[in-house]
Amino acid sequence: MTKHFDLLSSQGNDGYQQLIEFFPEAIIIHIEGIIVYSNIAAQKILGATSSDQLAGKPILEMVHPEDREKVMSAMMGALQTPYDAGIGEVDTSNRYIEERLFRVDGSIVEVEATGIAIVYEGKPAILTIGKEITHPQKYENLLNDLAYMDSLTGLYNRRWYMDVFREQLDSREFAVLFIDLDGFKQINDTFGHLVGDVFLKKVAEGFKLAVGAHGEVARFAGDEFIVVLHSYRDRGNLVQIIEDILDQVEDCRELDISVTASIGISLYPRDGENAETLLMQADKAMYVAKCNGKNRFCFLMMWVDRGLWEVWEFGQMLFDFPPSVRNTNPPLPYSKKRK
Repeated sequence: MTKHFDLLSSQGNDGYQQLIEFFPEAIIIHIEGIIVYSNIAAQKILGATSSDQLAGKPILEMVHPEDREKVMSAMMGALQTPYDAGIGEVDTSNRYIEERLFRVDGSIVEVEATGIAIVYEGKPAILTIGKEITHPQKYENLLNDLAYMDSLTGLYNRRWYMDVFREQLDSREFAVLFIDLDGFKQINDTFGHLVGDVFLKKVAEGFKLAVGAHGEVARFAGDEFIVVLHSYRDRGNLVQIIEDILDQVEDCRELDISVTASIGISLYPRDGENAETLLMQADKAMYVAKCNGKNRFCFLMMWVDRGLWEVWEFGQMLFDFPPSVRNTNPPLPYSKKRK
């Protein structure tokens, strides 16, 4: 008759118990299908904060319904081939299976696990040992995400705009905003770059708040940002979002130094049909805004007769060019000063 090891019993070796508790792979022990023990690694994988959150739960309830049949089969195989104190010659390689488990919060985690029959506190039990499956694709996706993130602000970066955004162009109209902070250099020169970095983080959070679900925000370089707006109701709503962005900068005052923003806007497909052209046009409009007093936004416009231009009102015919003045040169930016 096989002599079984009474794992983690009150008479067991304290050192062995600690080894199991802090073992890097997940260990769960269940008796008659009910969990009676889980180590720290198992709790982490399943999203539990303590062993009490898992104790008493039916093991099969934590298994995805589509995987329960093969898990039950593996459990039966474990019971038919007991394990003798970890020094036997039982080949468990053929019992490793991939299965999906429900975490405490209801999400799903994929694991690779095997089960062995043991004695736990004098009772027949099954010890399941496993580890989370980390697919190479997960790491690849993570690396791609990091490649397109700005390490300081957590926003998208310049590479995201040039690589990813250009692939997302479609037939819908959208706006590209090129933003340059006015007066930011004074913060760096007066208080140092650490304070400047904190300010940039605050501005980035403000931009994300103002843009919300209307688009994406990226840090282009230094104190320059790009915003892509594609989910606005109409042109009036677009202007309101832009004004909210300007308000966020003014709300981020740092040590009584006033920092504002100059924003240039280009529209797809009117001002360009690729990411590079749209950015270049928005950059031109931004410089016009900066040269005309800063703290304002500027749309890149087409050349129109000055007499006709003077009677157009902002928000009424600003974006509705007649065919006779579309795509004519030279470009004339429209600049609107902050109220």
